[in-house]
Amino acid sequence: MDDRYPRQGEVYLVKALRFIGDTKKRPAIVVSVDIRNQYKNTVLVVPFTSNISGGESPTRPLISKGEGGLECDSLAVCDNVSAIRKIYLDGDAYGRVSSRTLERIQRGIQIAIGVWGEQL
Repeated sequence: MDDRYPRQGEVYLVKALRFIGDTKKRPAIVVSVDIRNQYKNTVLVVPFTSNISGGESPTRPLISKGEGGLECDSLAVCDNVSAIRKIYLDGDAYGRVSSRTLERIQRGIQIAIGVWGEQL
């Protein structure tokens, strides 16, 4: 069995997804669990944006340049989780974020969908 598949916490460049309004390749972090990533033809990702002018928010944590291979400070857009086919991941992973950063992104997703704190 091929053990090469995207892992939770890895950052990939994602090919432009014009059907959802995106017009350029952008980095995104895989947030789906590894067992899903291994057996499905899709992964769940959160895109990053280098437009940080709006500042950090609970659903858009600031991720520092270098983390996961990011080339500049970026916001993780946790209110835009997408299921994408693995073929849209452009090449190998740029890197992997720390467990602390992954937790911050997971918390941003929880806030975006209204599940946090005592509800967990």
